Amino acid sequence: MYTIREIAEKCNADSRYAGGVLCDEPLFARTTMHVGGNAALLLEPSDEPSLLFALDMLRGSGVPHIVLGGGSNVIVSDAGYDGAVVCTRRLNGVSFADGVLTCGAGAAWGSVLSVCREHDAGGLECFSGLSGTVGGAVCMNASCFGLAACDRLASVRFITLADGSIGTYTMTDEKRSGEWAYKSSPFQNDCVVLSAQFSLARGFDAEKAAACVASRKEKGHFRAPSAGSVFKNDAANGIVAGKLIDECGLKGLQVGGARVADWHGNIIVNTGDATAQDVHDLVRLVQKIVRERKGIALACEIIFVGSFFVD
Repeated sequence: MYTIREIAEKCNADSRYAGGVLCDEPLFARTTMHVGGNAALLLEPSDEPSLLFALDMLRGSGVPHIVLGGGSNVIVSDAGYDGAVVCTRRLNGVSFADGVLTCGAGAAWGSVLSVCREHDAGGLECFSGLSGTVGGAVCMNASCFGLAACDRLASVRFITLADGSIGTYTMTDEKRSGEWAYKSSPFQNDCVVLSAQFSLARGFDAEKAAACVASRKEKGHFRAPSAGSVFKNDAANGIVAGKLIDECGLKGLQVGGARVADWHGNIIVNTGDATAQDVHDLVRLVQKIVRERKGIALACEIIFVGSFFVD
């Protein structure tokens, strides 16, 4: 058993760990909503062995811990997180050979698409302009403009947190149709994605990539800090969250510094001085109003970490 302090000291002293060791580290700048308090400890391993070392230490320590990628759908409470945050952003290598793109979990999509363009490799253009990391997109089976992360996925290396075992998941058509769904993957429970491979075709469609970025701009994804889409759609039942919110007249609804975007019902933005609690309360308020007026329970995509006041 280790304390937070002992884990920090061991990571600083042990040659098996390379990377950042930051105590009482602000997390607001590490999430796309730009809200939230500090982490008691933030570890930012520089390579995969260091990540595995950190997770191994934490596994038996009794210290609560989470893994953070690009922070594009995470809201940390204003009180912060009293455990350890392990950030994968330095595991950001991207390479391409023989039609296969290999990406570290922490690779940003801007870097991924740059490599695709450089090698004239097509298939992931719809992810142009997407925030977050490859690991997060695989874990959440991100879906953009009709493309889901699983559609081009060839394999995933992952670690099982419970026992530290490392496995390789090879995609098949049967797995794709049976184990993956909208915003759902086999890696959402007790797993951390280490790297992923995608099978790509010859020919990068620069026009399509530019159109996807332009569409994101038009929808206001880059106008203010946000966590992207807040609520899940339910295509099988004809539920489009943004449309429902718009029909309820909730665009512009505001709690503190958090506001439902005037241009898109399924985006909540930080107007400049939002707190994590503001975002949390606005999400609950939107859910309450939509449930009362439409009889539909909207499922939230955002992951809330830490303690929030619930009235």
